[in-house]
Amino acid sequence: MHATCPHCAFQAEIEAFFSDDDGKRLAAVVADLPPECARALLRYLRLFKPARQGLRMARAVKIAQEVRILIERGTVARDERTGVHRPVSPAMWAEGMETMLDQRGKLTLPLDGHGYLRAVVFGLADKADAQAERQREEHARSGQHLQAASEKAASQPAESRLENQLAWIAQMQSVGAMSAEQAEEERQKAREKYA
Repeated sequence: MHATCPHCAFQAEIEAFFSDDDGKRLAAVVADLPPECARALLRYLRLFKPARQGLRMARAVKIAQEVRILIERGTVARDERTGVHRPVSPAMWAEGMETMLDQRGKLTLPLDGHGYLRAVVFGLADKADAQAERQREEHARSGQHLQAASEKAASQPAESRLENQLAWIAQMQSVGAMSAEQAEEERQKAREKYA
């Protein structure tokens, strides 16, 4: 199978593009990422290319591994040492890399780390967290959280409610809070109520 380099139109067998060990390592790292992140990462690597030469494959592997670690962590902080961590999805990392590529003219290239990427993704995660908080507050003000809780309780099968009640009675009896007669009386009431 032949492949073509999108930059220089070089054509060769696909194996030629991954003939060295670093090329294989880069392919393995990219293959481990969610698809949207893999595509964005390959483009993000361009931001690390030195002005007068190509990006060495070993450096590309190191950058890709660092980004993979950031994505796998599942959280992001603007400053890793002292910052607040926000939950973040792989899609947010992909969006952050794409945002940086769109702002390429404003960046000082080549990049030497991922601090700006973390800041961009933190901003995205912070917006998502703030929106979720606003939605929770809106639900709380309108009483929807109570309605959702009652719907959840109503959707719980009677059998599990009976089992829960019987387990609670057994626990109360085991700690001495109920006598055997009281426990039996409560069990009968529970069976009548939930059966």
